[in-house]
Amino acid sequence: MPEPQVIAVRYSEDLAQYADLRPVVRQAMTLEELLGLVLATTGKHPGRVRAHLRSGACVYNIYRYWWEGFEIDDATLDAALTRFPDPDPARRFQAAACLWVRLADEQEPKPHTLTVERAEAARRRWFRPESYWRFLLALVTSKGLAYRDYSYYHRADLYRAELTALDRALLLHQARRLAPRALAERLGRGFEWVSLEAACTRS
Repeated sequence: MPEPQVIAVRYSEDLAQYADLRPVVRQAMTLEELLGLVLATTGKHPGRVRAHLRSGACVYNIYRYWWEGFEIDDATLDAALTRFPDPDPARRFQAAACLWVRLADEQEPKPHTLTVERAEAARRRWFRPESYWRFLLALVTSKGLAYRDYSYYHRADLYRAELTALDRALLLHQARRLAPRALAERLGRGFEWVSLEAACTRS
């Protein structure tokens, strides 16, 4: 069937062990809204996007979405995809647009990671003139950040940098001084962070 103007979508939490108990929510979506979910899984690859639209299912965050699958012609899909951002390696890191900074160690096969979110780290401790977030952004902007990609899941540009021994020491020292207690405890668990990734939204 051709692509509909409005897609009747159902979704529920993606918890297989409770499949019969999950409440199902119904929502009408435009093609652009549905593509925003699908791109988080496929990236901006027309063939993969088309396959998901035809299959009538995708997973986004903790939810599983499904709809009556449909075909879409090349011109319509290409026009819809142009409304979504492309990766832009020339785009510079903008501290004011940073959403979170993720620290990672070298654990194999999967590194330990810790995500420091702006909302939490920007809260100042009593009698401290600055926040941990302000310190962290200063550290991030001092590094030689490399552009990685645009994330359709996070809807943000991603940047990466390596961390030195001095960086690690500063992260821990300033966490003790400035970070909210729960965040300071997570940062102080003994992992040896070797790299960081930062996410910036686009205005």
